[in-house]
Amino acid sequence: MRILTVCGAGVGTSLMEKMFAEQILEAEGVDATVDNADISSATPDDYDIVLTTSMFADMLPETTAQIIINDNIMDQDGLRTKLLAAMGD
Repeated sequence: MRILTVCGAGVGTSLMEKMFAEQILEAEGVDATVDNADISSATPDDYDIVLTTSMFADMLPETTAQIIINDNIMDQDGLRTKLLAAMGD
């Protein structure tokens, strides 16, 4: 499983989401690679799941990756629910 977190510059929101996602996946025993990127260099087709905010979701190129929109980056329970649901699909 490959996951990409995306934000505007690739150093704020996406880095936090990457760390939170890694913690959640580790706690759940899920083997996955999580990378982060800025919106201009994001390559969503290289990933199974892309995690971003609604602002950047509309800016992503069309992709076969599953897009998870998470606007409240501090809501780790919500992120856990969304990530696990996406992996079950």
